[in-house]
Amino acid sequence: MRTISASDLRQNSMRLQEALRDDLLVTKRDKPFVVVMDYEKYIKLQAYINEKENQLNTSDDDYPSISFDEASKRVKEAVERYHNQDTQYASLDDEYWDSLDTLIDNAKGIE
Repeated sequence: MRTISASDLRQNSMRLQEALRDDLLVTKRDKPFVVVMDYEKYIKLQAYINEKENQLNTSDDDYPSISFDEASKRVKEAVERYHNQDTQYASLDDEYWDSLDTLIDNAKGIE
């Protein structure tokens, strides 16, 4: 990317032709001010940005969203399974808690 000053651009508008070959970084008082680029490149860049933003807005950690009604149905079914004793649950005995403590200590780097 080429760098030119704003006053240089003002005095020599032919510099804009250079933006067709390579992006131009225009500085003002020796600080980056604006980038001038080819319009076709700008359109491609904007399309890429829009595509990435849409991907971020439509995905939720790759898990599909569920409606309030579906969530309520799942909770109701889980409660019914609990009341009917249709499900096995992990026992929370001393062995379980010891293994959990060990796991946490390992994650913290404690031996």
